[in-house]
Amino acid sequence: MSLARRTVLGVVAGALSAGCSTLNEGDPGTGATTTEPVDQPACDPADVTRPPVASGTNIEGRNYPQKPEPLSDQSILEYLDDFETAFAWNRVLQSAANVTSLNVDNLDGFTSDETGDGYLASGGIRVSYSPEDGEPTDREYVANYFVSPGPVYRYESSTEPTTPEPGSQETLLVQCGAGT
Repeated sequence: MSLARRTVLGVVAGALSAGCSTLNEGDPGTGATTTEPVDQPACDPADVTRPPVASGTNIEGRNYPQKPEPLSDQSILEYLDDFETAFAWNRVLQSAANVTSLNVDNLDGFTSDETGDGYLASGGIRVSYSPEDGEPTDREYVANYFVSPGPVYRYESSTEPTTPEPGSQETLLVQCGAGT
């Protein structure tokens, strides 16, 4: 991993975790310590932005997978492959009329880096589809994710992996918790 990517990972991990938890001294008589959430940012399912599962089309929409518990390199890679396929699939069905064929390919698989608070991952995607009365369309992009036990953020770039930046207009909150 390049020094620039490690620096960005460190900055993003710090920004994403800022204010999420603190170590308290606990009971001074026992020396016990506890970790308590402090000002943990809420992940409101109403703020999730992703294409809805398409219905009423000649090609069925895809359901979004649940986030794995516990998070691990392997579980994240499998989850994101399924999640991005559903995201791209449903986006095409939402935006194009009368799609007769649709294919979503993960070009090289996702690669991930653990940040301490979650995982940053990116993968090249190719979407190919044909509308009933139009020209076939092929599109390639890089899907970039930050996956934590709470929120999952997605950012799409054209050619290079990029770190999702929560709060930016282009970064989408795509899932909260395990089931939303």
